[in-house]
Amino acid sequence: MSFENYTIVITGLGGQGSILLLQILGNTLMSQGYKVITSETHGLSQRGGNVTCFLRFGNKLSAPIPMMGSADMIIALEESSILNALKYAKQDKSTKLVISTYENPVRGMEYPSIPSLLNKIYEYSDNLYFIPALEIVKKHIGNPKTMNIIILGYILRFLTIKRDVVEDSLKEFFSGKKLEINLKAFNEGYEIQ
Repeated sequence: MSFENYTIVITGLGGQGSILLLQILGNTLMSQGYKVITSETHGLSQRGGNVTCFLRFGNKLSAPIPMMGSADMIIALEESSILNALKYAKQDKSTKLVISTYENPVRGMEYPSIPSLLNKIYEYSDNLYFIPALEIVKKHIGNPKTMNIIILGYILRFLTIKRDVVEDSLKEFFSGKKLEINLKAFNEGYEIQ
C-alpha cells in the first residue's frame, strides 16, 4: 500500500513524549522512502499544557499543518486531550481515533465523564480504538514514559511500516537500558489485540 497523502495528528500533555513520538514516526517513514512534513504547537507543554503535533507523509504533500477536517488518524496520549484535536477529524467520520485511556485530571477542573467524552467523540468518528497504555506499563514495563511507544506499536496495524523498521528507528533514538525498555513497550503495543 502506498499513501499519496496521509495526515496524523498527535495530541497530549507536556512530558508525555508527543514530540518524541512524532520524531520517531517521521524518521521511520522517511527511511521507507516517504516524503514527510512535521510541525508542532506546544505552548506551556513543559508544565503539562497541551501539545499538538502534525505529521503528514506520502508522495504528494502540501502544508505542514493540515486543514481542519482532513486527518486520517488522531492519536491522543491522554484521554481528554482528544477533545482538543477533534476539529481535525473528517466529516465522513472515517478518521481513526487512537486514544490512550490514561487520565490526568487538572486540579480544580472537572474531568469529563466517560459518557460525555464518548458522546462527543462519536460525533466525529466511528473508528475508535482505546488503548490501556498505563495498565500495560504497570503490568509489563514499569516506566510510564513509555506510553507513547506502546501507542506507536499499536498504530502499525493501520500503516505500511514493518515492525523491524520501527525497531531500527528506535535504536537511533535510544541505547542501553532505555532502548531495551522502549523496545519492550513497542512490542507490547504491537501485540495488543
